[in-house]
Amino acid sequence: MRPLESRMNRQKARFRIREHLESVGLTMLDVARRLGLNKNVVVETIGGGRNNRRVLEELRAVGVPEKYLFIPESRGRAGNHEEAA
Repeated sequence: MRPLESRMNRQKARFRIREHLESVGLTMLDVARRLGLNKNVVVETIGGGRNNRRVLEELRAVGVPEKYLFIPESRGRAGNHEEAA
């Protein structure tokens, strides 16, 4: 996958995650507060720039589809970001 395609897929996935959080009445700040983390950790994890295990587990727990999460192969199934559109 070319860098531009990858960046576009990350943006789409980030939008879908935020959309899901809003549908269940949560924000990224709410997720951060639940975990006792700085909001930036949640934002960076959702954007794929970081892979915080606790954030990923919380996102799964609130029902975010795994296909939108940027999960390292060593931590479980990797999301299919081509479907993030």
